[in-house]
Amino acid sequence: MLALKLLLAFAPWIAFWIISGGSSMVRLQIGICVAAILVIVMGITRLHRGIILWAGVVFFGFALVAVVFYKNLWVIQHLGILASGTLFMATMISIVIGQPFTESYSREHVARELWESPGFIRSNYTVTGVWGLIFLINTMINVVKPHFAELGEWFFRGVELCIMLSGVAFTTVYSRLAERKRELALDKALNSNLTSGTYSEGGSHPSVPQ
Repeated sequence: MLALKLLLAFAPWIAFWIISGGSSMVRLQIGICVAAILVIVMGITRLHRGIILWAGVVFFGFALVAVVFYKNLWVIQHLGILASGTLFMATMISIVIGQPFTESYSREHVARELWESPGFIRSNYTVTGVWGLIFLINTMINVVKPHFAELGEWFFRGVELCIMLSGVAFTTVYSRLAERKRELALDKALNSNLTSGTYSEGGSHPSVPQ
């Protein structure tokens, strides 16, 4: 469920990535406009939040001005690097300030009393760190892409998609393992409390028959 929430959070970026494919300037401009509208709508409806929301506001706001209105050639040529780089920087900033971006989404599926637990916090740093690595790899792919143009645009998009899907798979598996671990810890704590209550009842341990 967390993985689906994260994919929904990245919906503007995914829409931009899909629509802008190829070498069409019109498709690029449409992709930017659609993504910008999605950022606004999802921000208002709280489907999009935190630093990833603001990363979308900054990037697509900048892209609207530089690409749609001014058609800046340098920005157009480096838009893939700027997009992945923006997500990478936003992810790293969220870690540095102690608010990993996955935390606000994870809290929707975890009891409030666990929000400050070391395990919950560690899990969010781990998942956020993995997504930061994914965005860094995609940034580097866009850096080297012009040097291997003969492979074609869709080859690199396929590689980026596979990397993103690996992130979804990791998030799904890791979240389920973390949830299972929390359930086992809670069961252990409850059993420990029940055992302590049994022995303390009546103020003494049961006597052993002679």
